[in-house]
Amino acid sequence: MNISRQFTRTKYLALLCIGLAINTACSKSDPVTEPVVEPPKEEESNTSLYNKLISVRNFVGTDKNDGQNAAPTVYYSLETNKGIPETHRQTRNWDIAFSNIFNSHVSGNNGANNTNFGYGNNATGGILIVEKAFDEVTEIPADSEFKLIGDAIGMDQNGDEGNGVGWLFYDFYGKKVREHAIQNEHVAYALGNELKLLDGKVVKPRTLIVRTAKGNYAKIKPISMYKDLYTSDKWFKDSPHVFISFDYVLVPKGSKTFEIKP
Repeated sequence: MNISRQFTRTKYLALLCIGLAINTACSKSDPVTEPVVEPPKEEESNTSLYNKLISVRNFVGTDKNDGQNAAPTVYYSLETNKGIPETHRQTRNWDIAFSNIFNSHVSGNNGANNTNFGYGNNATGGILIVEKAFDEVTEIPADSEFKLIGDAIGMDQNGDEGNGVGWLFYDFYGKKVREHAIQNEHVAYALGNELKLLDGKVVKPRTLIVRTAKGNYAKIKPISMYKDLYTSDKWFKDSPHVFISFDYVLVPKGSKTFEIKP
C-alpha cells in the first residue's frame, strides 16, 4: 500500500514537471505580440479639380463647444475635395485644418513646424490671408509669405475677438453689425464679402491662400459657418453651427496665377 502511494505521488510530480517545462518552453518561444497598425496610405490628388471653381457646403465642424475651450480640430483635403479623419493627421492627405474655439482658426499642413497639426509628417503646406475679394486674387504669392504655424489665422481684429487680419468677424455683444438683440450676439461673420458695420466702417473682403500639403496652390473664399445659411442677414446666435462653407480654386505647382479654365 505504501509502495503504491509512493509510486502514484512520484508519477504525479513527474507529470507536473513535464507540464511546467512545456508551458515554460511555449512561453519563451511564442511571446505575445501587439498587432501591427498600418499607417493610413497617402491618397492621390484629383487632378480633375485643377483650375475649377469648387464649392464646399456644410462641411461639418463641431458642436462640442463651450465657447471658451478649443474645439476638436477638423481636416479638409482641397486636392480630393473631402473631409479627412484625424487618424490621417500625420499624412499629406489634408491641406487645411479648422481648429480652436468654434473651429475659427485655420492653418495649412506642414511637417516641419512644431506648432503645426501635421508636425512630423512630410507635408510642405502653408497659409496666408489677403484683404481682397476672391475674384481679385489672381497671382500666387512667393512661398516665403506663407505661414507654417498651427492656428495661423483666426478672428479678425475689427471684431470683439481677434488679433490681426482674420477670415471671420466675431460680434460677441451683437452691437457691431446689427442693432442689438439677443439673437445678434455671438455671431461669426465669414468675410468672403465686405461687411458693413453700424458705425459706418466697412471691413474689406478676405481671401485665404493655401499652399497644399503636396505643394500645389489654392485660393479660398469664406462663405458661412452656419448650416444652409449663406448670407449674413440669416446668421443668428441660435443658427445651427459649425458647418463650414467656402469656394476655392486649386491650381498645380508651377502655376503663376489662379486661372479658371472651361
